[in-house]
Amino acid sequence: MSRNKWGSRSLITIAAVALALSAGCSSSTNNGKNASSTPAAESAKPKEKVTVKVWANTRHDIEVRESLIKKFNETNPDNIQIDYKVYSDNYDEQLKLALNAGKLPDIAYNISADLINADYPMDLNSLITPDIRKRFDKSALTAPPTSKNGELDRVFENVTNLKLVYNKDLFKASGLDPEKPPTTWQEMQQYAKQITASGGGKKFGLGLPIKQTVFWRYYVIYPAAVSGDIYGREGWNAVTGKFDFSPFAKYVKWWIDVNKEGSVFPGVGNYDNDMIRAQFSEGNIGMLSAATWDIGVFNDQFPAKIDWAVADFPTWGGKVLGGPAYETASGFSINKKSEHLEAAKKVWEFFLSDEMFVALAKKGLGSFTNLAAQEKSIQPKDRKGSEGFVINGKSMNYPMAPRLDYSVVNPPLKVGSIDIKKSGVVNDVMTELFIKGKDLPEIEKSLQELGDAFNKLTTANVEAKTVELNKYLQPDFKPLK
Repeated sequence: MSRNKWGSRSLITIAAVALALSAGCSSSTNNGKNASSTPAAESAKPKEKVTVKVWANTRHDIEVRESLIKKFNETNPDNIQIDYKVYSDNYDEQLKLALNAGKLPDIAYNISADLINADYPMDLNSLITPDIRKRFDKSALTAPPTSKNGELDRVFENVTNLKLVYNKDLFKASGLDPEKPPTTWQEMQQYAKQITASGGGKKFGLGLPIKQTVFWRYYVIYPAAVSGDIYGREGWNAVTGKFDFSPFAKYVKWWIDVNKEGSVFPGVGNYDNDMIRAQFSEGNIGMLSAATWDIGVFNDQFPAKIDWAVADFPTWGGKVLGGPAYETASGFSINKKSEHLEAAKKVWEFFLSDEMFVALAKKGLGSFTNLAAQEKSIQPKDRKGSEGFVINGKSMNYPMAPRLDYSVVNPPLKVGSIDIKKSGVVNDVMTELFIKGKDLPEIEKSLQELGDAFNKLTTANVEAKTVELNKYLQPDFKPLK
């Protein structure tokens, strides 16, 4: 099987670790002595139960993961019990509270910069066996520029493509061609107005799930890629070596305008992504931003009662100037200070198992770097929407932004009244601008201040030797192949 299914860039589906289950030992006697006194009998005694706490922030895959966790808890020979908890709304806050209280989990998914700076993750390089290297694409096992001294703090398991999904039934009912999704943001605005106008106060053109503020990444930053407006993730420009949020001003203003026009599903700011995806599946929303894992969401978690399709995001000016964005991301990290470190390693191996990734892939819950799941991750015949999320030669994996230690500047820098003390502040600033309905000059001013603050913070990190800037520079990067 090719290790490069989607072209010259290495992103693929996942492969996993096989769990070896030991057989029970003999309980016979030895020289007439009680069996309990023999070495074999001693090894046959039930091992004391060890609970390994695992935290995650993804709800869409919980059914598959919990089913396999139940099986693991019932069958593993080491009497390990996985205590699996999902915090989808306030995950970073929960991790920070646990950090401050000294009660961090044994394993955590998608750890925050706070945990990396606090020296939470174990270096996984020593656990990457030749078998694991055979089962995963190399992109999953390469230490990212965010790591310390080449340490591997997680195996990147997801290959996530970002696209626009749209309701073909609503398009048709609104007089729009269901085979022609919008090609520009201006056209998308008009489509949204038309869908809302014909929706009788029950159906709306768009949804915006910013109760979870991270979704500005999916509704502004990544959609801006096809217009040539990003040269790295999270506002980082890998060519200039500076943060620059100014290209996003026009998109934030666009969302303010369509919301004022009444084209956004009511209650924006009060609903999360699950709530808005459920409304889309019910047929009440015309267009949403979506990720690869939403194949499973719209087929299984919230089975769509509509005819829906997948398209590239529209461009700002009518010309494609950047490749559609995808990213390799996410993975489980081990708490290097865990009281049950050996058990945690076995649980980490379980989460990397082929069985885990194939089960996730068969449900359409994503594309993965695990090779065993490669052929199962995209199933056009029986998984609606799958073909639209295939990563192709146009797709781009944009450069990663520096991992900043926000504590090196104290007191923290500010944009307006908002402290620059976490990576998510980008989303907080956009949310405030949206809620206050700011005009374009004010949006541009705030995003310029945000970029200035991040660049000052980057300089402080370089001086404090917490960031090696050259790791994040790609002077020859081009957003369009």
